[in-house]
Amino acid sequence: MAFSTLCAVVAFALPLVCAATVQERASTPWAFQGCYTDTSASRTLAEASTTSSNMTVETCFAFCTAGGFSFAGVEFGSECYCDYAIQFTGVLSSAADCNEACSGNSTETCGAGNFIDIYWNGTPPPITPLQLGNWSYGGCFPDSVSARQLSNQIIIPEGVTVESCTSACEANGFDLAGLEFGQECWCGDTLLSSSVVRDACATACVANTSEFCGGSNLMTIYENPFAQDCYLNTLTFAFNLSAVSPTDGTITPLHVAIIETVPMISWSILTTVPGEFEFSFETIVNGGMLPMSTSEPQFQTSSLAVAVGESPVFVTTEFPPTAAGPYCSMLNPNIQGIAGQVLAVNSRKDLWALCPNTTAGNRLDVVYSPIANHPHYNSASCESVYLGFTESS
Repeated sequence: MAFSTLCAVVAFALPLVCAATVQERASTPWAFQGCYTDTSASRTLAEASTTSSNMTVETCFAFCTAGGFSFAGVEFGSECYCDYAIQFTGVLSSAADCNEACSGNSTETCGAGNFIDIYWNGTPPPITPLQLGNWSYGGCFPDSVSARQLSNQIIIPEGVTVESCTSACEANGFDLAGLEFGQECWCGDTLLSSSVVRDACATACVANTSEFCGGSNLMTIYENPFAQDCYLNTLTFAFNLSAVSPTDGTITPLHVAIIETVPMISWSILTTVPGEFEFSFETIVNGGMLPMSTSEPQFQTSSLAVAVGESPVFVTTEFPPTAAGPYCSMLNPNIQGIAGQVLAVNSRKDLWALCPNTTAGNRLDVVYSPIANHPHYNSASCESVYLGFTESS
C-alpha cells in the first residue's frame, strides 16, 4: 500500500492513523513522526547514513533496524539516516515540505532537499541520568579541541558510559566528569565557561546506547555534589540574581538596594525589595561583585568582604575600594528553577538564606550562613536558598 502525500499530512496531525499503514506495507512497528528540517552541517539524525538510487522507506527501515537504531529518516529521494534520538537542531516542519518521491518507489515520499521524513520504531530513546551515586547532572556545555571544558581525558578500555566515566573521575580525585562524542571521558575540577546548551547533548554512548554521552563539540557534565569548587570568578556578562528554593523551585528576584546614605557614600545590600535607587545589573571580576546602574552609570559600586551571618554589602562612592568577595560561580546542584550555574562566596554555594529582617518590617534580606542571636533576624525563620544567575537583557 502506497504511503501518499495525503497520508503524510494526516500522519503529521494524527501519527497513529498512518502507523498501521506503515506496518501493513513493511511489517515493522515504525511510526511516522513528522517532517523535520535537516542540513549537511548539522544532521537531525546523525549516527549512520546510506544512499541508494533505489531508496524506499522500507529500505531505510531495514538499514536502521540492522544497526539497532530507534529513528529512521528518508531525505532528498535517495538518502537514509539513523539515530537513537532526534537531534536538537532539527525543527518540526509542515509535512508538505517533505514532498520528494523516493528514488526506488515513486508512490512514496522520501523527504526533500534539507527536509527529512522521520519514523520511530517505539524503542525508548536514551536518557541523561540526573543522579548517579555521589554525582549529579550539571548540564550540557560547548567544548572544542582548542578550548576544553575539562583538561584531563581518561581512557576507559571497557567502554565509556556515564557510570564508568564518573567512577573513573572520582577514582582519580576529580570533582567534575564530562562525556563527549559518545565515547570520550574527561575529568577536572574547573569548568572553562558557564555557557549551558540546553537539550543539545544527544549522542548515545557507544558502550551503552540507553544513555547520552555528550555530542559533537558538546560535553555532558556531572558534578560530585560534595565538591565545593569555584569554576569561574569572572563573569563579565551583565546578570541579575534570583533566590531559588531547593525544596519547591520558588524563584524570588533579588535587588542590590541602597539602605543607608551619607554625603558622598552609600551602602547597599542584597535583598528582595527594591530600594529608591536600584542597580540594574551585576558583574563579577576577579572575585569581586560590581553592581551597575544603566540610568546612573557615574556611580561606582564595589562589594565588600562577606561575613558569616551577614548580608552581602556594597559600597558606592567616588573612589570605591577594590571589590572583594570572593564571589564565583559553581555548578547548579540540580535545583529546579535554575538554568546554568549558581553564585558562591568564600567557596560555598549552599549557605545562602533569605531571612526576615525584624528591624526593617520583615523585609527578606539575603544572608550568608545565618547565625543564632542576630540583632536583625531570627535564624529559625530563615529559608535556605541557592542564588541563580539570569543574564540581563
